[in-house]
This record gives sequence, structure tokens and C-alpha cells, in this order.
Amino acid sequence: LELTRLLAEAADGAYPVTQPLMRGPIDIASAIVGDEPLCWEMVDEPNRFRHLMRVSTDLFITIAKAWRDAAPLFAGGSCLYGIWAPGTAVRIQADNAALMSPGTYREFLLPCDERICAAFDYPLMHTHSGVLHIIADALLELDGLRAIQVSLDYPAPPPISELLPVLQKVN
Repeated sequence: LELTRLLAEAADGAYPVTQPLMRGPIDIASAIVGDEPLCWEMVDEPNRFRHLMRVSTDLFITIAKAWRDAAPLFAGGSCLYGIWAPGTAVRIQADNAALMSPGTYREFLLPCDERICAAFDYPLMHTHSGVLHIIADALLELDGLRAIQVSLDYPAPPPISELLPVLQKVN
């Protein structure tokens, strides 16, 4: 936050101060517990896992709002990935959704993403091509989600021939 305040002071309204890389709720939870224990937690202790996801979501929203308060709007809006949007914007990251099935994403993580989307004007979801097939359908149902940014994990699977139909659906 201090760095954000310093950047905002140095920018003096001449250019936007953009959100730093912030891990989303599933990534926060995985950093706390570890990937394998996180997977077992979903199965063996689903209520405890839900609690961990609620706490991780609260933490994400609190920090994102604190960052937003430290970084003034630029021309009345925010910039992410070089795109300007009016009002507040936030980048959500769900890289560790790769550890989930589409059903477990819907059950455990979708409610977290819904809360984040409701807290900001222009939420954007960052994901990877290797995870997109797990979360794409659920993301398309998220009220308030304004954009999905997909990093292509080339040459890792899936091949582009399998990815194109999912990307077309998202588009």
C-alpha cells in the first residue's frame, strides 16, 4: 500500500496506477495449506474448506479495496491490462482452480467469485488455457464479471484446436 501511495504521488494524475498481482481466494488458500492438502481438504473436510475460502475471499476483498483507496482513479476509472474502465476495477486470479473439477469449482469457488464481482464495478478474471475448460461455463454465469483474460500456456495442453470452441463461447 505504501508503494501504491508513492506511485500515485509520483504519477500525479498523469498516468494510472494499476493493481499489482494479487492472488485470488483459491490461490491464497493453496499458498496457506499447500496444493495436495487443499485437494484433500475439499473432499475430507468440505465445511472447513468452505470456511477457508470465505476467509480467503474476505482477505482478497479487504486488500483489493485498501489498494483501491490508495490508488486514485484515473480519469474516473481504472486500468487493467491496458484497458480503461469507468469506476473501480479488480483483477481476480484463479490459477489453482486447476486443482478442481467443474463441479467443485461451482460448489466452493463460484460463491467467492460472486462476492468479489459484487464488490467492484469492473471485475476481470485472469486464468490460463489449461484451466479454462474447468471454469469457463461457470464464469459465463457470473453476474457482474466484465472480462475474462486467458494466458495461453503454449505448448502445454490443451491444443489450440480444443481450446478454440471454449474461447469462442467466452467471446
